[in-house]
Amino acid sequence: MRSIQVALFLASRSIFRGNFWIGAMTILMMILVYLNLLFAPSLLQGVISQMNSKLRDTLVGNITVESSTPGSQITDSTKLVEQIVTINGVEAVTPARTISGQLELGSERGTAEVSGIDTESFKDVFTVPQYMIEGSFLSAGDTDKIVLGAQIAGAGKAKLELYSDSLKNAHTGDKVKVSFANGAVKEYTVKGIFQSEFVQADLKTLINADEFSQVVPNSVNSASAINVKLKSDANQGNINDQISALRSDIKTRTWQERAGFVKSYTESIEVINKILRAVALFVGFLTIFIITYVDVVNKKRQIGIERAIGISPPTIILSYEFRALFYTLIGAILGAIGFILVVVPLEARYPFHFPLGNVYLDVNSNFMIRNAIILLLVSFASATLPAWRAVYGKIVDAIWGN
Repeated sequence: MRSIQVALFLASRSIFRGNFWIGAMTILMMILVYLNLLFAPSLLQGVISQMNSKLRDTLVGNITVESSTPGSQITDSTKLVEQIVTINGVEAVTPARTISGQLELGSERGTAEVSGIDTESFKDVFTVPQYMIEGSFLSAGDTDKIVLGAQIAGAGKAKLELYSDSLKNAHTGDKVKVSFANGAVKEYTVKGIFQSEFVQADLKTLINADEFSQVVPNSVNSASAINVKLKSDANQGNINDQISALRSDIKTRTWQERAGFVKSYTESIEVINKILRAVALFVGFLTIFIITYVDVVNKKRQIGIERAIGISPPTIILSYEFRALFYTLIGAILGAIGFILVVVPLEARYPFHFPLGNVYLDVNSNFMIRNAIILLLVSFASATLPAWRAVYGKIVDAIWGN
């Protein structure tokens, strides 16, 4: 206890009677290091969150129900949908039937999967109708109408990822001929075009359920897939098990299981995230190490005198560790205040725009506290090394500055 009190006394004397500008610059460096620890990982985590959100909200929902037999339809889908809706925690359910088709507009052709949807329940599960860039979304009474994703329509947007395989210049009001895989051929008027900025979702081609029944008559009361949206506080695993138990001829997949085509992207981002955090921590380590090293070199004689009057080497080392922790703690507190009050609101007002849309910083208090603790530990270690080396020499040499 006595050693801790002495170490605190030495540390406070060094902090409050030392060079003000050195202390201020040290704190400023720790603020920048802490902000770097928060900003880049939060932004990259925002990208991951946005990607997962777009996957759920525009393509698969929380849970997808399919036939357990590959390539088969879910029979008596109406009754199954009614059963799923009654499960506690389920917010909305929408069935869909799909068939591949070739779309033609003038000399341009494109292959797409055409989905027949229940327009009302589709809006309850997916946010696709919110991303209309031309025209409007489907209504229940629409006949001979079709809605195209931007990656299929092209819509004159030459910078689209799949523009070369699209219809290039399909727009609202154009007539598009669709040749279905079952041999049916029909002409549709483009009612609208949507662009969610999620490539897989923007490859969708949609007609309403009644229209689909005319093209594929034997598909009535069946579904290629049933997409389920859950309430925010729902237990996904429990609901998934309940749905699986309803019938033996179905299988369920959570959105995480269907995220295979985006998983490689998120894993790459996670690696980059870890690298950036490691670099930021290394900069913090070097900052404290260099400042402590310079200080002990300039105070060799003082350290020798302290040892000569009976202050133990561990106590002197502890005083440098306390000083490093003080600078780091102040830097982390000021950095956190600046991040919450300045950086986050500013980025929310002027968000970064990625190919999948606007991305916002994804941060929480646990993340901030964890990074602050890690930075404190790194600072503690970086102060220990030069201080330990300085105090374990000969006392006489230290007093004479050797």
